Amino acid sequence: MPIESHHKRTISSIVPSESERSAGTLGSETIERASRRFRADGALMIEDIVDTAIITAARGAFDLSYSHYLDGLKHEDVLMVDDRRFLITIRLEPPFDDPRLFANPYLLPVVSAALDDRFVLGAFGVVCSLPSAPAQHKHDDGGSLFAQTDLNALLPAVAITVGIPLLEMNEVHGTTALWLGSHRGTVKEPAIEPVVREGSCMLWDFRLKHGGTPNRGALPRPLLYLTYCRPWFVEYMNFNAKKNPKQKPLLATKTFLSGLSEQHQRLLRRAQED
Repeated sequence: MPIESHHKRTISSIVPSESERSAGTLGSETIERASRRFRADGALMIEDIVDTAIITAARGAFDLSYSHYLDGLKHEDVLMVDDRRFLITIRLEPPFDDPRLFANPYLLPVVSAALDDRFVLGAFGVVCSLPSAPAQHKHDDGGSLFAQTDLNALLPAVAITVGIPLLEMNEVHGTTALWLGSHRGTVKEPAIEPVVREGSCMLWDFRLKHGGTPNRGALPRPLLYLTYCRPWFVEYMNFNAKKNPKQKPLLATKTFLSGLSEQHQRLLRRAQED
């Protein structure tokens, strides 16, 4: 079975079938079933879609090039998103420039079904929780488009967060707690805390209430995150001049962009240089 749906307190999960792996993408039936669960729950897991060697290389590159941001000091181009948690923009350079990370062929059809094809990548970075990081506050990623809460709950998704763990998300390293269905209004059920293996990803609607769980391990836990959004949507909560004047959400060189396919150039058209 390419998709497994569970009871209310378990995230729905896609596991590409052998035929889908041979084709290099998901089948239409899988996409439709995944879309129904994503619309209802506001979250979804897609398993085993990135070679773990890529994840290992990305974790090593993060440690080498970005660990200086984890020194506990304030950096103008990094945002502290809670106690001992940092949002760091990652440049689209090796190994992060691999299309299996920013344009994964098993992920994009699900994103396309939710955002109606003409979506862009709005942000690419890492949210890293340090050892002893406490539970993060419950929040959504994008606020509301309109003041009327009931109206917002009726709308389709305008932006989606994708989390690709560079270190397994679990009860030791920490994961992301999700309040399933909260994108459609108040939900009284407790949060779920999924385990997300290296090579898998989790995505959630920008309106969904969520929060990082404590990092009880001895290592920093980097979560590669991507924001896909409709072309008119601009994220203002995390990226604005008051919070972090020098931080840009998506970084890539013109040389890198010029060598991409037209499809990937359209996807990355918001990218900026340092």
